Amino acid sequence: MEGKELEKEGLQLGHELQEAFFWFHRNPELSYEEYQTTEKIREFLTEHGIEIMESKLETGLIAVIRGEREGAVRALRCDIDALPILEESGVPYASEIKGKMHACGHDFHITAGLGCAVLLQQNRKALAGTVKIIFQPAEESARGAEKITETDLIDDVELIWGFHADPTNPVGTIGIREGYVAAAADRFLIKITGKGCHGAHPRIPVLIRSLRLQQWYRRFRQL
Repeated sequence: MEGKELEKEGLQLGHELQEAFFWFHRNPELSYEEYQTTEKIREFLTEHGIEIMESKLETGLIAVIRGEREGAVRALRCDIDALPILEESGVPYASEIKGKMHACGHDFHITAGLGCAVLLQQNRKALAGTVKIIFQPAEESARGAEKITETDLIDDVELIWGFHADPTNPVGTIGIREGYVAAAADRFLIKITGKGCHGAHPRIPVLIRSLRLQQWYRRFRQL
C-alpha cells in the first residue's frame, strides 16, 4: 500500500487512538502492577481482530500480525509502565491516580504500538513476514525485558525495533539509529583501598579518590 493510503487509514484511526491515549494517561500503573493497562491493551487488540500470543506473563503481552507474503519475523517493542510521580500538568486528561504518572511517555508508546498493530493487520496482504508487537512491562524497573525473554515467544525474532518518544525531535518526524540510542540502567560497586590520612590533611585521600573516579568516568565515556 502506498504511503498516502496508509496515512489516510491512520487519520481514520486517529480519534480512537487518541481516546486510548487519554485513558492510559489517566490510569497509570507502576512496574509489575500494569493489570488494567494490560487488559485495556488486550481489549483494544481483540476489537480489531489482532491475535494475542498465549503466555504466562502476569502483565504485558505480545500481539502478532502474520503477513500473507513470505518474510522474516520482526518485532516492535513498547513499554507500558508509569512512574511514582505526582502529576501537576493541568491537562484535562491528567492522572487520576495520586502519586502516579506517565511522565516518560509510555502512554504514547502503548498508543503507537496499538496503531501500528491495527495498520499492519489491515494491510497484512501486502506484509512480507510476521511482526510481533511487544507490550513490555516494568521498563522502569530495568528488569521488565527479562520477563519477555524468559518466554519463548520471541525466539524466532530476527530484529527488534525499540522506540521512544523524543522531545528533541520536531513534531511529525521519526529519528532512526542502528544500535543503542539511550543509556541503560545499571548498578556497580566501587571499592577503594588505600592508606589513611593525617588529621591535619583529611582532604588528601578524598582528593585522590575524586581524581581516580574522574579517570574512570572518562574511560567509560570512550567505550
